[in-house]
Amino acid sequence: MDCIVLVKQVPDVSNIPEDAWDRDKGTLRRAMLDSVLNPLDLHALTFASRLTAGDPNARTVFLTMGPPMAREVLVECLARVPGEAVLLTDNAFAGADTGATAYSLACAIRRIERELFDGRRDYLIVTGMQSVDGDTAQVPPQIAEELGIDHIAYAKGFQPGPPLTIRRIASEGIEDVHPLRRPVLVTVTACTEPLYRSFARERDAFAATIHEWNARSVDADPARIGLKGSWTQVYRLFSPSEDRPKTCEHLHDPAELVTRIAERYHAAAPGAAPDAEAAYRLDGREPTYRGELWVFAEREGDGVRSVSLELLGKARRLAEGLGERVGAVLPCDAAGDRPAQLIAAGADVVYVLEHPLLRTFDPIAHKHAISDLVCERRPQVMLFGASPLGRELAPRVAYACRCGLTADCTRLEIGDFAKGNVNRVGILKQTRPALGGNVMATIMTTDSPGQMATVRPGVFKVPTLDPDRRGEIVRVPVTLGPDDVGLEAVPVESFASKVSIRDAEVIVAGGHGFRSRSDFETYLRPLAEGFGRLLGASTRVAASRMAVEDGFTTHDYQVGQTGQTVQPRLYVAIGISGAVQHITGMQGSEIVVAINKDPKARIFNYADFGIVGDIETVVPELVRATGAAAAVAS
Repeated sequence: MDCIVLVKQVPDVSNIPEDAWDRDKGTLRRAMLDSVLNPLDLHALTFASRLTAGDPNARTVFLTMGPPMAREVLVECLARVPGEAVLLTDNAFAGADTGATAYSLACAIRRIERELFDGRRDYLIVTGMQSVDGDTAQVPPQIAEELGIDHIAYAKGFQPGPPLTIRRIASEGIEDVHPLRRPVLVTVTACTEPLYRSFARERDAFAATIHEWNARSVDADPARIGLKGSWTQVYRLFSPSEDRPKTCEHLHDPAELVTRIAERYHAAAPGAAPDAEAAYRLDGREPTYRGELWVFAEREGDGVRSVSLELLGKARRLAEGLGERVGAVLPCDAAGDRPAQLIAAGADVVYVLEHPLLRTFDPIAHKHAISDLVCERRPQVMLFGASPLGRELAPRVAYACRCGLTADCTRLEIGDFAKGNVNRVGILKQTRPALGGNVMATIMTTDSPGQMATVRPGVFKVPTLDPDRRGEIVRVPVTLGPDDVGLEAVPVESFASKVSIRDAEVIVAGGHGFRSRSDFETYLRPLAEGFGRLLGASTRVAASRMAVEDGFTTHDYQVGQTGQTVQPRLYVAIGISGAVQHITGMQGSEIVVAINKDPKARIFNYADFGIVGDIETVVPELVRATGAAAAVAS
């Protein structure tokens, strides 16, 4: 079996020089950053190498798209794994969004199949889960959609079989997936230890022939590549520090801090906080887009996943300024009580797509059912939860419908845009972290019949359900056949028993400032329990990405861009610097408290209250203060 490994040269976002940041413009000077092989693609290299091991006839081809200097990452790949390499490079590719990038790479893959594989279709396309500069994870499923093949996301291992079995992370647990046909595209999230370079392979890599192809040589349509072929456009880049920073009240006495927290906590009514932005008004103007605002309803057991309800609440608020209805799209084998739940959460109409082949998730079957409806009804907006399923499905639906898609949004708002001859009214402004969280980007859809976005669970709050609310249920005929299903999935492990910290009213989180796992347990949990007793609230401990990487706790407890998104009533951040990746996961908290020995730590910009001091000194005093305050209150 042959392999095509997709790799990317990315800026080294983990090592950004201070002078690379333009503080006035809120942008990064990318030319000043070192370029490296996308770290997540190293997992794909290991996966592909082990997949083809033992087959002397197997061919491995590394493919990247970029400027001429991107050949450096191909040399690095060849120094780790023997094979062939193709560099797709052309000025015409500049400015491409994910859809235009996917199309260009798919054209190159077709040529690899024709010429390097001699027309054989017994191959896998393997790549990392996402690139660290974009973090969208949209390009691989959109390549699969362009090629009309199946896609297996979040792979963590495989058994060569026969049959070939790929173990992946799904929304509800771990699954073993059998692809029923090839080629198939696989995105890899982890694959044990990466392969290392050897002197002999590195010498051979520098001498190897690297094919250089351009847009014309892969028969790419000029109208579908680069900036011209893009359906989304970044119209604002800004520093994360501009994104709703708070004014922190610095205190010195832990007992006083506990008193202030309790006063603020009991003064604020629990429940969803209203959106900060003002309500949008058309004021009689003609909007750029017309149509309903839709939410993809992801199932969970007999109900609906909470992120879908969160998005319905947000869609309800967005639709009010446009005077449009809110729709929910429910693919399933049996709807049950789910339509009533969706209407109670804010849907005016529920489109029920019932078919036996929609009982379990298959990307092609679900894409066919949903995209057919989207192309027929033409909603102006469609929102997906950024769950594993949503991040796999949304790119395929958007690509099939030729719609722009923005991933992992942290803010959605309706607004206008005017620049030169471009004037857009009532469009969806979509804001998300970019470049590893070092900048924020606001994106709009261009030259596209609809606007689509994915949003991480927990960014918005679940609205109060109204069981008396009335809505319309539309049952949509679905035509699917055996050819629409290309994967067989077998559950291996359920996430039902996994930790969820999103429902906690109080979260006490620790970061790299803790020196050991023992300190993490010694200081963090007693403080969480103390606040729980004082406030009469449910509590959880949590962690930053650095704390997880340090081994203080498991990924189940991680808050941030690559962890869970939470919105507790009280969030206490201890020894956490305030990197944007972490802020993204907790910035919706009602009350934020920061404890850090560095008075200049970024976390204080997002905190309501703060204390500068050592963990070993401040936290025990806080534990005693919560105990004393709880005793007085009782």
